[in-house]
Amino acid sequence: MATRKGDFSVVGRSQPRLDGPEKLTGRAAFTDDIVLPGMLHGKIVRSPLPRARILNIDTSAAQRLPGVKAILTHADAPKVYAGIEQPLFRKDTVNYVGDEVAAVAALDEATAIEAARLIRVDYEPLPAVLTIKAAQLPDAVQIHPKAKGNIAWAQNSDLGDVDHAFAGSAHVRADQYMTAASHNCYAEYHAVVADWSRPDKLSVWTPTQTALLFQKSIARAVGLTDGAVRVMSLHTGGGFTGRSAARPHHYIAPLLSRRAGRPVKIRITGDEEFIVCRAGGEVQYRFRTGVSAEGLIKAFEADISFDTGAYVESQMIVLTLTSSYIHALYKLETARYSGRLIHTNNIPYYFHHGGGIAQMAFGLGLHMDALAREIGLDPVEFHLRNAVTKGHTNMTGTFIGSCGLQECITKVTKKAGWKRKFGKLPPLKGIGLGIGAMASGAKGVFKHDTSAAFIKVQDDGTMSLLIGLPDMGQSSHTAMAIIAAEVLGVQPADITVIAGDTDITPLDVGAFSQRGTFNTGNAVKAACLDARRQIEATAAAKLDVKPSRLVFRDRKIYPKGEPDKAMTFRQAVYDTLHSREGRFVMGRGFYNSPKGTGTMAYSFGAQVAEVTVDPHTGIVTVDRVIAAHDVGRAINPRIVEGQIDGQIFSGMSQVLYEEMLLEDGQVMNPSRLDYKMPRSHEMPAVEHIIVESIDPFGPFGAKEVGEGPIVCTPPAIANAVANA
Repeated sequence: MATRKGDFSVVGRSQPRLDGPEKLTGRAAFTDDIVLPGMLHGKIVRSPLPRARILNIDTSAAQRLPGVKAILTHADAPKVYAGIEQPLFRKDTVNYVGDEVAAVAALDEATAIEAARLIRVDYEPLPAVLTIKAAQLPDAVQIHPKAKGNIAWAQNSDLGDVDHAFAGSAHVRADQYMTAASHNCYAEYHAVVADWSRPDKLSVWTPTQTALLFQKSIARAVGLTDGAVRVMSLHTGGGFTGRSAARPHHYIAPLLSRRAGRPVKIRITGDEEFIVCRAGGEVQYRFRTGVSAEGLIKAFEADISFDTGAYVESQMIVLTLTSSYIHALYKLETARYSGRLIHTNNIPYYFHHGGGIAQMAFGLGLHMDALAREIGLDPVEFHLRNAVTKGHTNMTGTFIGSCGLQECITKVTKKAGWKRKFGKLPPLKGIGLGIGAMASGAKGVFKHDTSAAFIKVQDDGTMSLLIGLPDMGQSSHTAMAIIAAEVLGVQPADITVIAGDTDITPLDVGAFSQRGTFNTGNAVKAACLDARRQIEATAAAKLDVKPSRLVFRDRKIYPKGEPDKAMTFRQAVYDTLHSREGRFVMGRGFYNSPKGTGTMAYSFGAQVAEVTVDPHTGIVTVDRVIAAHDVGRAINPRIVEGQIDGQIFSGMSQVLYEEMLLEDGQVMNPSRLDYKMPRSHEMPAVEHIIVESIDPFGPFGAKEVGEGPIVCTPPAIANAVANA
């Protein structure tokens, strides 16, 4: 099988998306397209106050409304929890604007809306805390008794003698930054269809990044075994790290269905999206770095406070992600991290696109750039001196098996003309550099981090590839088909990818932590090698050669160096089935990181942004972005470039446009008209540089490109503005 770039027949060549025709013609099915016989429509009654005592809930008027089939309050699900200290429905107090109080199911959506309006809830307003600062005051209201000082979760680490290293540093700089609350703005609104009309089987349709985790969460909440819950994800219109955990509506719909004995659909409205999304809240960063006289980092300290909102569901992962990030970028001698989740009476926040790391990179990039200039170093030189390299083992114990960070920095700055522009541009014109790293999957959710795959090959040479990995628009299914096609010597068009159904497809932890290409790709490769070995036995006998000599390429199989003796792939599969043994070719494989925790590989990147600042309006125009990204090996270069474009758009949007405006806990701009994002004509010219470091552990050397590029964009643009 090929290992060098020139030997590949499919990998490394730009391929069209397999789902392109379906989506372009409108045939792609999303959750809201699901219509089941007898299906009801559900609506949720939410708190209008950030904090209040519930005095009374009166559902009688709603119960009398014709067409209403089910009503739920806390009394109907007292033991169902959506998160820590978060019962599914509130009984005594509400803790944010949008807190779930009751739910209804009716024959149609209009009746459900009216029934929800008729449910009368009497509240007594209570004092609320709405900022990180207010939540940490000595006399602040304690939102949850167990969260002393409103600290929901904390993580601290000291690696090396940090204080001694700071004392011995030639120069020390400290900075503070903050990022505002934001929203992921998916193309597809949240929705769920649940059918629990059979007591022994619950079927759920919903957009998700991880059917497995949704299955487990829902099963645990409603008292079923995992196998009794079937989760189907269909097409998913965007993930951006925001669909990796079940939300309250994923539990409410099944309970309404069980009560009514009919399927129930809950479709979240545009205003509700800004409540349900669980995007990023306000974050406060404090960075301190000490360097030697030569500009080498001796000590680093990060202190980060996250507004986690009213409840903790699974947000604590952001502390783990941000605590390890600095070690992926720089060779450090000592490091200290102090991170905490702070309860407020805001929406329960998770994080925006970039997993909390892109937002951290904004401040970190500004801090390091300012430090470099303060000690008289060009930021490019500073980063090159401190950047991690291949073969490095960082302070967290992660081995860097492949690394193109220095190559990314060098190539992107050369193409941008950095030396002739930095510090020499006209007033109000700026150029900035941003660098970043991103894990290609990370073990720690379970003892395993398994992805499995199954492929069955028809005797006409076509095949079905079954995987549990969802595709949220990033073309991961096409990438899996390319990997399979390379192993078997066929074309991606010969392969039908089947995914998104826990009853049918193999286990996969999910499409988060940028694990799809790496983990699922390795599983697909293993499954196809299993199938290939079965076909090899037939072909080797027919061609009278050893199986190890066979080449699979261009839908043919032939002895190495003798393509004139080829037999078709289809004929080999046909002969395998139509033989005395009668073998139907089926391959199975799985991949689980051998590490106990952490990642097997990091991708790396660098971007240069050029901007113009309007002194009268303050408007920043991003004129140009040059982006280099180390993907290990580009499985599909066209999609790599598309991923880079999308993440530059999102990173630019976060650093220059997006902000959720809140007043007394209420989102004041909950629409795509008022929540500002760039328009298509504001997208800058983007130049791509694909760096291939060939990772020793990735499938054909590949690594992630799911969220790596976005980490570089905010610091590049912010530094360009700072330098203008």
